[in-house]
Amino acid sequence: MNDDDDEEMVPARAKREEEEMDITPMIDITFLLLIFFVVASKMDPTQTGKIPDAENGLAISAKDSAVIFIEPIGKDKVVLKRRDGSEFSSDEEAQASEIVEYITNELEKSISKNKDQVMLLGDGEVKVSDVTRVQKIIGDEFQEMEFTYIAVKEQ
Repeated sequence: MNDDDDEEMVPARAKREEEEMDITPMIDITFLLLIFFVVASKMDPTQTGKIPDAENGLAISAKDSAVIFIEPIGKDKVVLKRRDGSEFSSDEEAQASEIVEYITNELEKSISKNKDQVMLLGDGEVKVSDVTRVQKIIGDEFQEMEFTYIAVKEQ
């Protein structure tokens, strides 16, 4: 026998069972990226949404409603008008109190005293944020009011 034969024979490696891949670091990175983009993104409150075209609507009596007209003037401004055509103040705080006073007076002189409804009549160019702002003023002050109706003038 050779000295080479005296050396121990190394047994062949046993095949290892396939290990499962640990995806914990990948999940950690995904959440870190998500948090980064949420924190770094800038929310634009002036971003507008498009109001969809109405197919059908309810017949609402303007006589039994307080009517507020919302008309666009320029690109980013609207003017609010009463039923008689007079404008509300352009200052938002003063405008809120004028809207509350106007709606209170209109509902008191309503033909049927049991009706509590407001109609917001707007042009197709009015931004959703402007309508929502007026709705919030009405909803905060007149919590017992069930409905605020929105009508968009067809083009």
